[in-house]
Amino acid sequence: MSKDDYARAIIGEGKRRGVSPKGCVIAVAVALVETNLIMYANRNDPESLKYAYEKLSTDKNSSGLFQQRPEWWGTAADRMDPARSAGMFFEQLVKLDYNSPAHSPGWYAQQVQKSAYPSRYDERMGEAQQIYDGLNGSVETVADKPAFTELDYMGGGGRSNRSRPPVNFLLHTEEGNSSAVDLAVYCNGSHDVSYHYTVRDGILCDVVDTDYASWSVLDANAYTLNICFAGSRSAWSRAEWLKRERDIEIAAYIAVQDCRKYNIPLTVIKPPYVKGPGISDHRYVTDALGIGNHTDVGPNFPWDVFENYVIKWANGGKVVNPKNYVIKWANGGKVVNPKMDTDERLARIERLLFAAVDQLGGALVAEKVANGEVANFNGFKQGGNRSLYDLASATAAKVAVPGARDVRVK
Repeated sequence: MSKDDYARAIIGEGKRRGVSPKGCVIAVAVALVETNLIMYANRNDPESLKYAYEKLSTDKNSSGLFQQRPEWWGTAADRMDPARSAGMFFEQLVKLDYNSPAHSPGWYAQQVQKSAYPSRYDERMGEAQQIYDGLNGSVETVADKPAFTELDYMGGGGRSNRSRPPVNFLLHTEEGNSSAVDLAVYCNGSHDVSYHYTVRDGILCDVVDTDYASWSVLDANAYTLNICFAGSRSAWSRAEWLKRERDIEIAAYIAVQDCRKYNIPLTVIKPPYVKGPGISDHRYVTDALGIGNHTDVGPNFPWDVFENYVIKWANGGKVVNPKNYVIKWANGGKVVNPKMDTDERLARIERLLFAAVDQLGGALVAEKVANGEVANFNGFKQGGNRSLYDLASATAAKVAVPGARDVRVK
């Protein structure tokens, strides 16, 4: 990233939080003083070395644009992310009356940073103002994606050629405690498992090119896209999952982007599962497709939170007011946005029809219909090879309902 990119990230985070222009200028000035808008890692903060950086800092264990230390400032992922590190700075700045002329802007910066050289912030304030004035117009107040660091870990291992286009985007748990990077490295080793993405603590690793199949779901590899929450377990409670809400949002954003790329409906298929194209998890492969026996992401995954983020990023990062959801479909009483695009509406209707065919014609007929094959229905074996209607008529005739007859009885 360039210095302007870093400055835009700082200004954008300030605007997103409702910080005044003066507050944004103060933050840019701090980044100028601390790092001259260069991303620093630090060997004394080993976790910082796992993230993208331009230089190494030798100032104790400080890292990132704001030279924040692990004792007081979030995780390494927070400190090494331009927007998130700025967010931590703003969280402290807004506790002060920083718009007041009672003190200089640099004084307010010093209250947050507690530097050994407090006068330096005011010295860079004019430069920060020029940067703000030059970039402010190009900074959108609505982010075009959630804040995360994307790393390229495509090593060429753990992949196969696709035999058909993907139709499902699937979520997975690791059942371990790896970082996103460690799991990506593992997937690129001589192992029989891989994912297209791994994600943890705001770090997204690209592991397998989505034009190829990852090794994630046995016979379903050929037509799925797969992301794994590194350091997660299917036995987690809802509360434990919500501690990873940032990663849940990132997964939703990536799902939206990939579904649009491959023309997959933005339909979240959550328990109870109905077979069809859309976004789901590994258990969907087990329960709906009949492949394998995995049950992740588990019974307590916050599907409502994930689905709201899918809706948000399908709408360009805008939070859709739930009060505007006025149309209900029959899948669990879910309320959906009336402005839902046509493809998603059709996909939902298609799922309902498949469910109806499954009940009327049996699972084999529903599967053939779903695959575009000719399906001949010869009746239910348990009903004497009668159709549902004929079986009802036969039952009525058996109990002597006037006019009813069993067509199988001559």
